[in-house]
Amino acid sequence: MLSLIPQILWLAPLSSTILRLGAGLTLIYVGYVVMVRRGEYINLQLPIIGHPARWMLWVSGIVVTIDGFAILLGYGTQVAAIVGMVIALKHIVLPKRYESLRPLPRSTYALLFLMCAALLLTGAGPFGLDLPL
Repeated sequence: MLSLIPQILWLAPLSSTILRLGAGLTLIYVGYVVMVRRGEYINLQLPIIGHPARWMLWVSGIVVTIDGFAILLGYGTQVAAIVGMVIALKHIVLPKRYESLRPLPRSTYALLFLMCAALLLTGAGPFGLDLPL
């Protein structure tokens, strides 16, 4: 393989670990923000469900946080990456009038979607809890 700096190619297996750290910490932060701001979110009028119940916000925050920890630890990485892609896609297509539901900019969610897609294809990497088959 042609490379400008071939001496660092031995670090290539760590790429999945770096992606896991970025995606996992981002999802944990989003879940934390949902749980902290649930008082603001409860007053919003959403299109299908109307005003969200407090338990819905708790479940949403807990699911996003658990998904973030699963990706961070590399446990069930491919399934957690699919869930992370759905979460990121939901925040990308969120209408402009629900901007307050999105704690991060759309571009961050686009990068999160791509990081989760890469994890779906590559797996957890050498330092994950997933065992290679």
